[in-house]
Amino acid sequence: MKRRVAKLVGKKEFGFFEEEIRELRDDEILIEMMSVGLCHSDIPAYFGTSRMGFHRNGYEAMERELVYPMELGHEPVGKVVQIGKKVTRFQVNDLVTGVAAGCFATHMIVSENDRWMVIPSMERPIDSCLGEPMMCVANIVQAAAPKLGDRIAVVGCGFMGLMCIAGLKGEALGQLTAIDFIDTKLELAKKYGATHTINPSREDLEDAMYKLTNGKGFDIVIEITGSLKGLNSALSIIRIAGRGKICAPSMYTRGEVFTEEMAYYMMYRSPIIHVTHPWYSENYMQTLEQGVEAYKKGIFPTNELISHRIPFDKIEEGFQLLEHNPADYIKGILTFS
Repeated sequence: MKRRVAKLVGKKEFGFFEEEIRELRDDEILIEMMSVGLCHSDIPAYFGTSRMGFHRNGYEAMERELVYPMELGHEPVGKVVQIGKKVTRFQVNDLVTGVAAGCFATHMIVSENDRWMVIPSMERPIDSCLGEPMMCVANIVQAAAPKLGDRIAVVGCGFMGLMCIAGLKGEALGQLTAIDFIDTKLELAKKYGATHTINPSREDLEDAMYKLTNGKGFDIVIEITGSLKGLNSALSIIRIAGRGKICAPSMYTRGEVFTEEMAYYMMYRSPIIHVTHPWYSENYMQTLEQGVEAYKKGIFPTNELISHRIPFDKIEEGFQLLEHNPADYIKGILTFS
């Protein structure tokens, strides 16, 4: 039996490979892919500058020396089609999600002890049950940990920002403000729970913050634009008296310059800058399960936010969307049928 794999063969260039699928070890499972989410954290590898990998001492770290061909993809949904004879957590025909490197392939072999889980029975679309990004959002929402009456702002209303708004709307907040330059995304933010919106192209961000918060600033800001300009915006609207919290799950890889203005904001506002990537979670699998459960219950509108479904054979089109982020793009997935 063979599988088909899409691998980077150079900067911004994918190639397809056919590979024999080896026999399973006793603790392994074979997964047939249904869909894989496209994630901006793979863009540095796509650009040929760096990738998520390992330090020479064995821990996870940035890798600068890229070796081609290179496998990418880490937001899978699939079906178990074969199991090793000692596997107990999974059965054939289980629908599964989780996180694993190298998911841009028709099939994968993984250990049953890897970060995968069985998707519970639900009425929502299974190919949209992207466990990895939903785990990320659950982690961000839990780390934000708002108190009664807190004023929260979310800077950036792409897929992850909108999911954070949806996850926070049930809290007893004083305000939940969405900030973006695209009005259609602000309208979606209101649909999913934002009480206020700000478009910085039409009004001064700090003036709008001052009016909305009675001159106090936001208690918590979630910055999820992927740009230091977004972090600058977060610093400019965080609590003025100090000790506000900025949750920063953004991956800052654009080679931008940390500005003098940001330094002043950090000095005068003295916020807690809380990096909330998945590695912050104390129990990854538990947070993964909580994210999937939030989707099952309709808290996370993941399926509604998938704006582009790209056939696996057209993976380069998917990465072009990631690179250029057209106004109608929110989240893309590769499909395998």
